[in-house]
Amino acid sequence: MGVDIGTFQIKAAEVKVIDNIPEVIALRSYPSPPGVWTEHFDEESLVEGLKIVANPQLKEVITCIGGEKLISRVVRLPAEINDKELEITARFELEKIVPMPIDQLIIEPVRLEDNAGTQKETTKTDKKKGQNILLLAVPAATVYQYYSIFSQAGLVVTAIDLPAFALWRLFGQDFSDTLAIVEIGANTTHFVVIKDNLIRFLRLLPVGGNMLIDEQLRSDALPIELLEITRELQMSLEYCSTQENLPAERLILSGGTSKLKGLAAYLQEVLKLPVEEGIPAISLPEGETFDPAYSVAIGLALRGTVR
Repeated sequence: MGVDIGTFQIKAAEVKVIDNIPEVIALRSYPSPPGVWTEHFDEESLVEGLKIVANPQLKEVITCIGGEKLISRVVRLPAEINDKELEITARFELEKIVPMPIDQLIIEPVRLEDNAGTQKETTKTDKKKGQNILLLAVPAATVYQYYSIFSQAGLVVTAIDLPAFALWRLFGQDFSDTLAIVEIGANTTHFVVIKDNLIRFLRLLPVGGNMLIDEQLRSDALPIELLEITRELQMSLEYCSTQENLPAERLILSGGTSKLKGLAAYLQEVLKLPVEEGIPAISLPEGETFDPAYSVAIGLALRGTVR
């Protein structure tokens, strides 16, 4: 079971694997308590919400940390760097950007070239180019809070994952071209670039679809707030193309905001790039159509499955 606790909703997805083929067997949601994951929110209400969306028969869950609680940066390092050297380098790099004592953080460096779960042979060319390393850091207190809240709901957290990895599992393995996945949340947007079925770049954009949805309820016209998201996407796409040599060939939209009428067509026209709503190749419960609001929850539940 994957559980994604968003600003507005707690989303849960159950995935069952039969003959190495995963299928979604249940989707549930419940409103998140106001101000969830801020300094002062009602933990008791969140615990009750988790009890409602959880399956009493499934105690083990996979969840994620995203948004402002998570610090992330992609750096280029020599391909031959070993794990011990990587840990030292990660702490050194993060000390430059983290506004709190490094010993209060849980730090995890991730070799993006290996995120498919398979080791790739390093060629001489690879060694010369180096490798992309994702540096992740999160306050230890936040991680302990996650475990405590889920425990109070009678659940056991088996893994705390990254939304970008959940999106990669759900969408990134079905395309052979260079793909940009954009998951627009309420307050932030996840931007992930995938090439050769591997994550090559990711960025958390400080804009979300909260106001877009509010405006859409009052008008069929696209709101002016969309310009901010478009500008962030343009800058990210340009950076990937010019600085990372990763020109995106298509863009996949996800997240609840992607259901906004006319959004895909508008972005396609402005970005000069094929844009489509993400519909994953995975079976859903009978009678249900894919709801992009559940993308991260489903991708979390797919962790460790064979696709």
